[in-house]
Amino acid sequence: MNPPNEALPLAGEDLAVDRTPRIPGDLHKTITMAQIARAAGVSQGAISSLLNDRDYGIRVSEKTRERVFKVCREMGYIPNDLRAVVRMYPELGDFCLLISSKFGGLTDPFVARVANATMQAVSGTARSLTLALYDEDADYLQDVEKLPHPVRSGVASKVLYIGEPNKSLIHTVLKRGLPVACVGCELTEPGAVTFLPDYQQASQIALGHLFQLGHREIGIVSGPFGAVSAHVNELNRGVRLACEAVGLQVGAQSIIYGDLSFAAGQAAFATFIERKPRPTAIFCMSDEAAAGIMAAAHAKGCDIPGDLSVIGCSDEPATRFAAPPLTTVHLPIEEMVQAAVAEIDRLVRQGATGDGQRIVLPVRLVERESCAAPASKPCEPA
Repeated sequence: MNPPNEALPLAGEDLAVDRTPRIPGDLHKTITMAQIARAAGVSQGAISSLLNDRDYGIRVSEKTRERVFKVCREMGYIPNDLRAVVRMYPELGDFCLLISSKFGGLTDPFVARVANATMQAVSGTARSLTLALYDEDADYLQDVEKLPHPVRSGVASKVLYIGEPNKSLIHTVLKRGLPVACVGCELTEPGAVTFLPDYQQASQIALGHLFQLGHREIGIVSGPFGAVSAHVNELNRGVRLACEAVGLQVGAQSIIYGDLSFAAGQAAFATFIERKPRPTAIFCMSDEAAAGIMAAAHAKGCDIPGDLSVIGCSDEPATRFAAPPLTTVHLPIEEMVQAAVAEIDRLVRQGATGDGQRIVLPVRLVERESCAAPASKPCEPA
């Protein structure tokens, strides 16, 4: 059933087609759904469906939605409902940072860096920023009430996503014609934009540095065994390629799998120290795990880097204050966030395209004091 032909307020006589709203003009004029429907060549039911973000049993294509909103903007119509305003003028909506609930919130180093960089990138334009958690395993298409509030309410029009993809959540946002960008993990949905560090290059740079110092007995602290995470798989691939380049084989005894936490690093050191031959250097796929390795080594009386070289991956701010300061591979998280915010702004003003993008940024070695040439005699635990 089509909604009634209600009168809608007109908030200005002229509005730029590039979605940049101008100062309202004559507030005494009104415009009806019938007028919008005639101008756009669609039914009044389709107009109501789009403005209220409701189905009403009417299928509205993306092209039709764009045509209707273009007509509304050209006619100068500004809805009373904030959600409808955001749908029509997405550049006015809030910026939302969606964070997987599997992270430890803002205490997670990666999340903290992304959130801080996002606040800096967004605040420079005096816009609102909201943070919300999502469930990686939820089916939001089946239960829309479980959608993160900024998405459910419709007040957010610019979405930055960190964590493993939830296709139903991404589909919900993209269906509204809004851009979605992800930092750190890959989105394969058409219309989504992914910003990734070159994880494969990170492993190759780390191991290349250790090879250059003369290390050949190298331990690897990797992610969970059988991980489906794309970034862990890319890091592992980089390890294999780096070793193949110098003619080394990576044996099973050289790799410890875990969650890349501080505790995982401690456990990995306890395992490595009992193996023959012992590694002279350890590459950790996270700075947290590297910190755990260093703490466990110090507790056993092993000197770093005199007895054991340690190299991490990420370049968390705290690593420069470790004892000794940690050599690591810098992942360009802040740079990716800045590029993602700029790309979202561009897409929301020019209109999101149906083509997905995958943008990979280079990484670099940050050489500090935790790596040196291999010791003539391996560390003996105290």
